[in-house]
Amino acid sequence: MKILISSDAEGVSWTTHGSQVLPEGRDYQAFREIYTMEINALVEGALKNGADEVFIADSHDSGRNIIYSRLHKKARLITGTPRPLSMVQGVDLADSLFLFGYHSMAGTINGVLNHTYSTNVHMLRINGRKMGEIGLSAAVSGKLGKPVILVAGDSAAVKEAGEILEDCEFVTLKEGITRYSSITYSLEESMEILGKGAQNAMKRRGKVFQVKEPVDMEIEFINTGMADYASIIPGFERIDGYTVRVIAKDIIDAYRYFRVAITIASGDHGGY
Repeated sequence: MKILISSDAEGVSWTTHGSQVLPEGRDYQAFREIYTMEINALVEGALKNGADEVFIADSHDSGRNIIYSRLHKKARLITGTPRPLSMVQGVDLADSLFLFGYHSMAGTINGVLNHTYSTNVHMLRINGRKMGEIGLSAAVSGKLGKPVILVAGDSAAVKEAGEILEDCEFVTLKEGITRYSSITYSLEESMEILGKGAQNAMKRRGKVFQVKEPVDMEIEFINTGMADYASIIPGFERIDGYTVRVIAKDIIDAYRYFRVAITIASGDHGGY
């Protein structure tokens, strides 16, 4: 059985601040150490209980966070950006997915570092339903017939995942207090929890998560200027000051539209 680990940063144990997860931050190098060690614990757990091959899609920021020289010797790394399937690049090579270090969607109370792909997004709706990165990754993978069998992150992320995923192993690495604070385990215990979680996940079959097609997607930005830019994209309709809408043929096209809209809306606005 082949596993793809899609790895993000904000749901990793210990992380509660931008200085830890952004390359220019003073704590970023310490984060990279922890990130790599916890991913290695997942790889080891999966290999112990039936995985033949483990791919890792380093999916935070520019996809260059894992310390390559310390990566588990049997893992295969997908790194860099852009990638056609972004956070789940490599899903076509795998049978099932682990979502590691994931966080809750923008606006979630007690969700550590909550956001939806970009801090410029206030809300994303897919077919009228609020959705974050967990749902997006699961839906894109589901379109290709691949289930998510493990989600590891903060308590709010695990709760969010539990509302849409079935027959899935959930691993809580920290309890959110506020957006910038949490109660977390020691690194040693976190690695043990992840290793056991991976072994348990290998016993699960998972259930493919799918969304109705065509996909009606609305993106609500944090200011009107961002929506101004996004509304230039062919096929987009302006709904209100903050919101644009597009009808996509499937979730993969919707995901691409979403990423393009965020990119064009995130240009230099002079701090306004």
